[in-house]
Amino acid sequence: MLVPTTWNFPTCSRGLKGAPWQIAEMVVRAYDPCVSCATHMIVVDEKNRIVAQRIIQ
Repeated sequence: MLVPTTWNFPTCSRGLKGAPWQIAEMVVRAYDPCVSCATHMIVVDEKNRIVAQRIIQ
């Protein structure tokens, strides 16, 4: 079964590309409020080092 949330992931990912990581939670909720209930956000820099991590609830 493919629920609407599944279809929203690619669109949400495109919406996050280039956006400041500080507003990532707002962008995710704008596309699909259900996703943010179980989202773990990890921000990495250009050298793949973790800059920030957060559980979005």
